[in-house]
Amino acid sequence: MTRHRVLAVLSVLLVASLVLTACPAPAPADSAAAEGQQEAAAPMPSDDLVNITYSYGSRGIPADLQMVEDAMNEILHEKIGVHLTLEPIDFGAFNDKMQLRLSAGEECDIIFTAPWINSYANNVANGVLAPLDDLLLDHAPGLWGSMPATTWDAARVNGVIYGVINQQIFPKPWGVHPRKDLAEKYGLNLDSVSKWEDMEPWLADVRDGEGITPVFVAAPGRGLFLSQYYGFDPLDDGIHFLGMKADDESLTAVNMVETVEFQMAAETTKRWVDEGYMPLEPLPNDEAQSAFRAGQYAMGYHVEKPGNDVESQNAYGFEFLLKNLTVPLILDTAGATATMNAICSTSENPGKAMEVLEEFNTNVHIYNLLSRGIEGVHWVWEDEANQVMRYPEGVDGSTSSYNPNTDWMFGNQFNAYYRDAKQVGAWEATKEMNDTAFPSEALGFVVDREPIKTEIAQTSAVYDEFVLPIQYGWVAYADGAAEAIEKLNEAGAQTIINEVNRQLQEWRAKNPR
Repeated sequence: MTRHRVLAVLSVLLVASLVLTACPAPAPADSAAAEGQQEAAAPMPSDDLVNITYSYGSRGIPADLQMVEDAMNEILHEKIGVHLTLEPIDFGAFNDKMQLRLSAGEECDIIFTAPWINSYANNVANGVLAPLDDLLLDHAPGLWGSMPATTWDAARVNGVIYGVINQQIFPKPWGVHPRKDLAEKYGLNLDSVSKWEDMEPWLADVRDGEGITPVFVAAPGRGLFLSQYYGFDPLDDGIHFLGMKADDESLTAVNMVETVEFQMAAETTKRWVDEGYMPLEPLPNDEAQSAFRAGQYAMGYHVEKPGNDVESQNAYGFEFLLKNLTVPLILDTAGATATMNAICSTSENPGKAMEVLEEFNTNVHIYNLLSRGIEGVHWVWEDEANQVMRYPEGVDGSTSSYNPNTDWMFGNQFNAYYRDAKQVGAWEATKEMNDTAFPSEALGFVVDREPIKTEIAQTSAVYDEFVLPIQYGWVAYADGAAEAIEKLNEAGAQTIINEVNRQLQEWRAKNPR
């Protein structure tokens, strides 16, 4: 389907989407009633139903998976004539298992795919994903109309959409979230903070006054070079040195290790390590998080999306402030396509699979069943008017029998019920960030790795050995950068850059602004 047809029929289809809006089914008042209802009403597949399977990564298999699947099917059977089978696969095995299935040509329906696991780019290159343009228009008008055309462009490969983007935070507002108590105790005014270096006087005060290493970093380590913060589109998150200035109309990829921005970040990181603001030897992740809960850190730095202060409070027990330091926010392909669901080219019913994805993304009740579980069993209302839920009495995230905690995998996260009253309004604020972020000049471009796969493997090993110690602040830029750049080039970095620049120009010729 051409883009002209897309634009021509979009307004009609958006009206049609109103008809598809779901009405939540009443939920049982308590756990016992809910279990009884599930046992009595558990739907059974029949010959009239189309069977669709959804395969995705999971942190273990929830005890009440079948109960939730049955509750979803009570709705899906009647509404779209589908019997859905949920197939969570442990994250540790998900990538290998899916790649084996796909390479063997096994039948599958909906699968989770991303740049970082079950690779979207590789799956498209291998021809294992179905093209979705017509399916979106014909079977998921509400989903199609929920995002601007520029956002959908990020999922296009050679002009074709192969993955449904899960709405969440797309740009990366890299910034800081300091503990509120220590911010007040040592006089931190975030209004006066616009860059990493502005945090240093406060970090010194906390280090000296509290006797702690203020900045949370977990093993293996982490530096302050975060590409979007410095205005770069990373182009391919798996080629760590590769990037392009997001506003570069010439579409010229560079080795970011050679840039003044990388040098600035490396020197600041080294200073933070030397001054004791960051740990020289970071603890393993679990131990580092326990140390944060015990008060051994004063600040984290991350994607400071709306509501991240509340998420951090729930994780560590302290109240936090937050400040985005990334201006302007950049919408790049990697950010917009960070989590997606796709339909296998072997699916016997791709239209029905797309109808399931329409439900995941537009039906609030279906999405929250999948993400949160059943009301009265796995959660209860804290403030229904503001869509704020909580765990039932005596239950928390670690003891719940259904708590995937992977809302970002399943569909439109802006349909999720809030877990804390302080988060109310965060979804609207996040969508505003998404819709107003600066679109990279390379938005929609995907690196074809096939011609440079050997060089990618070689440079990845060199990056880990020679660049990460500089990036993490263990080796001074002045002492290690020249050798690191030389080693990268010997491993094929310039070959990669030349090929990517060729691909960028070819892509621009097919996708003029």
